[in-house]
Amino acid sequence: MATKNNTLSSTTLLSVAVGLFLVLSGIQNLIDTSSFMGKLGGMFQSDLSKTVGIVSAILKIVSGAVLVIGPFGLLTKGIRQLAFWIIVVFWAALTIWLAFTTVNALKGDAPAVLGWFETLFLDLAILAALWHLNPED
Repeated sequence: MATKNNTLSSTTLLSVAVGLFLVLSGIQNLIDTSSFMGKLGGMFQSDLSKTVGIVSAILKIVSGAVLVIGPFGLLTKGIRQLAFWIIVVFWAALTIWLAFTTVNALKGDAPAVLGWFETLFLDLAILAALWHLNPED
């Protein structure tokens, strides 16, 4: 019986798409913090917020790279499973962190409130996509 080639499956496409999103998002976060306006805005942030921003940007890049190369057999199943749980826990923690640190937007005008919900639901959609990519299946 012929085996099915999973190289071009929808799961592979989802993994590559979410991985590339995370890589680009992490790069954008690093560029934003190193730009002049990012440094200027950083004067008003606490050291914890700056540290979380830089660490989360680096973790996004690493997580995205793992998601991009994972479906192509470049990582063992054990490493993919460990990386999966690290990425899911990281993304859930980041979603909760961002939701609570930006909750003041709910006191703002309609665009600020809608922007807060848009970011929250995008983060939840990425978390659901990550959950779908569980390598144990």
